[in-house]
Amino acid sequence: MGIDKAFLEVGGRWLIAYALDALAGASQRLIVGGADPRLETAAVTADAVHVADRWPGEGPMGAVATALSEADYPIAVILPCDLPGISPDDVAALVQAAGSVLPGEIPAAAVFADQRRHYLPLAIDTRAAPLVQRLFESGQRAVACLVDELSVVDVPAPPTAVTDIDSPEDLRQAGRPVPPGIAH
Repeated sequence: MGIDKAFLEVGGRWLIAYALDALAGASQRLIVGGADPRLETAAVTADAVHVADRWPGEGPMGAVATALSEADYPIAVILPCDLPGISPDDVAALVQAAGSVLPGEIPAAAVFADQRRHYLPLAIDTRAAPLVQRLFESGQRAVACLVDELSVVDVPAPPTAVTDIDSPEDLRQAGRPVPPGIAH
């Protein structure tokens, strides 16, 4: 879309605010991103911590590696900022499901909606950090590669939980105006 989606206004709020609301029950909330000072503002406002992405512009796997290296708890939820319909209940269900995997496996939980598994959001055991690092260093940038390596529990959720805003058309379909300056 040509802009940082975290700061796209949807319903009068930045998209990142919806993600932070969905993580309201989390013991630790990290915002992984670049150097935009608005990330720090969003973090402070939401009692979260802004962590600089160690590999900005290198795709989601670098952000996942950064988040897992900074997480202080056994399960981390990787939640992109462009899912305004995800709820705290959806996030809680992911965390609970990730804790139900057999011992000895690296657990994760992903949303299952629209008759398919979605790779993000993802609840993942922080013990996966070395695996994520290895995949990233081997050139993998898509989270799908990571999910293929984990023991994943599919968690049913409504389609709205994974309806992302990737284009002006997505905004129109969500009944939102397309802000000026965004390519149509």
